[in-house]
Order: sequence, then structure tokens, then C-alpha cells
Amino acid sequence: MTQRQVVVALLVTQLIGTILLAIGQAMRDISSIVFSLSVVITFIIAGLLWAYWRGWEQAGKIDIIIVTIAVGIATPDTLVRPYQGLIVLVPMALAQILGGPRWVLGSTLGVLAILTVRAGPEAGYITAYTGDIRTIAIFAFIVLSMALNRIIADTAIRHATAQTQRAEEARARADAQAKTLQEQAETLQEQNRQQQQLLELVAQLETPAIMLEQGVLLAPIVGPIDDRRADSFVRRLLEVSSAQRAHLVILDIAGASNVDERAATLLGRAVQALRLIGCDVAISGISADLARTLVASGVSFNGIPTVRTPREAIALYQDLIADKQ
Repeated sequence: MTQRQVVVALLVTQLIGTILLAIGQAMRDISSIVFSLSVVITFIIAGLLWAYWRGWEQAGKIDIIIVTIAVGIATPDTLVRPYQGLIVLVPMALAQILGGPRWVLGSTLGVLAILTVRAGPEAGYITAYTGDIRTIAIFAFIVLSMALNRIIADTAIRHATAQTQRAEEARARADAQAKTLQEQAETLQEQNRQQQQLLELVAQLETPAIMLEQGVLLAPIVGPIDDRRADSFVRRLLEVSSAQRAHLVILDIAGASNVDERAATLLGRAVQALRLIGCDVAISGISADLARTLVASGVSFNGIPTVRTPREAIALYQDLIADKQ
């Protein structure tokens, strides 16, 4: 139960108790001050219950004061001087729940003050609770135990509240970190996507494929020919040739900067791959200087038709088709 539920239950219990007390006293002696006091207290507690229900937190403190005064006044005379009665502990028990350690001590002093006044000068203002050192010790022990118990409860509540607050703060930090990590992951994903698009664009620019006419694809090679570019070049040509249903692929190496033995091997690999999917291949762009370099390096393109320009390759392809027909 929450503290608020406990206070409401306690006020409801007090209300029922005072109603029963008033009814019982009316059946015995309606002219007694106990009956009048119980009726008044019943209405007061009902008002405090309504006020607390509406959010007035001070209703609990007012209840302690009212009960302290009522117990001090209504305690029978026999329990003021000759005998002790446990009824005087009611305000302290109530203060332990509704108030705090100071309210426990305050209500104790209040009850003792009222009983002292009621004892009067004829008893030397000595009550059944202050006339014997043993009774005083027991009474003080009970009251201090109540106050200490409330201190322990308040400390536990503060610790629990602090731990709850720390847990909430830790959860908030964890949520913030998780959100930050998620945002960073999304940013990295977006960067990776953009980088992939950039790589694909670079690959397309490195290995362009131009459709010269129906079934004829021109693939100019610009720059150095290495293993990475060769793999990308072959993959790109195979995709475009298959998609465009090309019959002839013209590899133009006029812009290549390192046509050596290794480059020739890589070009030969590209030719083989294209032939496997049904494409004829021709190489164009071999200039006089490049031809001397190839001869000096011992590089040759055996079995691969070579032409000076892509136009000659197209004409050669058309002649081959005409001969087949």
C-alpha cells in the first residue's frame, strides 16, 4: 500500500471507531462528555477525511492534534492518577503513521501536559505516568521506540526513493545512449549506402559501355589496367552485354596507359568471359606507338580481331554476318 492509501484507511478506521464509540456511549449515558466529544470528533474526522481525499496533505497533522487533545480530555479520571491506561499511547501511534518523529514526541508531551493539568494541584500535578520512575522509563522507551521506528522507516523510504531516482536517471542515460547509438548506426548505414552508390558510380565511369547500334557495344578503357579494374570491368561488361543482348563488344584501348603482358592477360580473360555468354569481341585503338610497345614487350592478342577504330569493327562484324547468311 502507498502512504496515501494507509492514511485514508487510518482515517476511515478512526471515523468508524468514533461512530461506534458515540453509539455505545449514547446507549449507556448520553449526557456524558464522552458522547458529546465523540460526536464532535466524528464530524471533524469526516471533514479531515474529505479534505485529505481532495489533496490537503495537512489533514493528517491536524488529525494528530485532534486525537491528542481528545485522548487527553476523554481519558477517565482513574487512568489519570491512580492507574495507567494504554489509551494514552493512541496519539503517539497515530503520529508515528501520519507525522514523524517530532510529531510522536510532540503528541506525547501534549497528552502528558493535558493529564498533568487534569491531575490538579491536589495531586501535586503528578499523574499515573509521571509519579513512578519505572513507569516513566517504560513510557519513554515506548515513545522513543515509536520515534526511532519512524526514523528508520523514513530513512528506508529516502534510500528507496534515491535508488529509484538513480535507477530512473540510469535508465534515462541508457535510453539516451541507445538513441545516440541508433542515430549513429543509421548515420553509418546512410554513409555506407552513399559510399556504395559512389563506388558504383566510379565503377560505371571507369568501365563505360556505349551502345553504338543494335547488338554492338563499345567499351572504352581509360587509364591503367590492374587486377581490381579488370574484375570490375569484366563484371560490368557481362552485366551490360547480357542486359543489352549484345552480339559484338568492341574493347577500345586507345586510352589505356599500361598495356603490357599483365594487361594483355587481363584483357584476354575479359574476352573469354564475353565469349562464354555468346558475344564476339574485337579490340580497337591500337596506335603505331602502342603497336611498337606491344611488339617490344612480346604482347600479342592471338585469336582476337584487332581494328584501328570502332567503325572498322562494326564493318567487319557486318561483313561476317553477311558471309554467314
